[in-house]
Amino acid sequence: MNTLSWQTYLPDFWLALAQTLYMVAIAGPCIIIVGLAVGTTLYLTAPHSLSPKPVFYYLLTTVVNMGRSIPFLILIVLLIPITRALVGTTLGPAAAIIPLVLGFSPFFSRLVEAALRELDQGRIDAARTMGVSKTQFVFRVLLPESFSGLLNAITIILVGTVEGTAVAGAVGAGGVGDFAIEFGYQRFYGELMFISVLAMVIIVQLIQLTGDVWIRARKHKR
Repeated sequence: MNTLSWQTYLPDFWLALAQTLYMVAIAGPCIIIVGLAVGTTLYLTAPHSLSPKPVFYYLLTTVVNMGRSIPFLILIVLLIPITRALVGTTLGPAAAIIPLVLGFSPFFSRLVEAALRELDQGRIDAARTMGVSKTQFVFRVLLPESFSGLLNAITIILVGTVEGTAVAGAVGAGGVGDFAIEFGYQRFYGELMFISVLAMVIIVQLIQLTGDVWIRARKHKR
């Protein structure tokens, strides 16, 4: 039985925490960019939308639905050849970025599409009457007017990304999830398990509180 004090492993915890924050900091913006692009495309090309392309829409929505239907842990395994080819390894936080982005972008795309559909039809008709181009409509009307809903979607996906890092940690990505399993569970240090869970809760709460503050601030400005 391990006789070392659980405090001995705190430096490993700080490293794991830094790895988790690194994964979220890199994967989060990538997921947001990809999701915004795909979600906006879904909205624009849907039947009865601004630029309907039914065949393309149903092909894209099928791909998105397929991406959402694959459990994240299985997706990590499926992407091992791609991850190894791009990163050179399947271990460590850098290797987790690819499955995180590909795993959570489809879900965020749907959140974006749903947020955009909340735009008041009157504003859409007014923009059409003014004869704005598609680009102007997207960047001057659609995204700004849906900003509060998009902020809420971003908050949700960042929280999900934090949870995803814990799953990725279970298969060698590092981070707090890996630390909790290796040092807390396998070495029977309940204190380290508690610290790991507490760290994840704090990260999630900070993201949620920040998102809520931004959403309220946005509503007060309108």
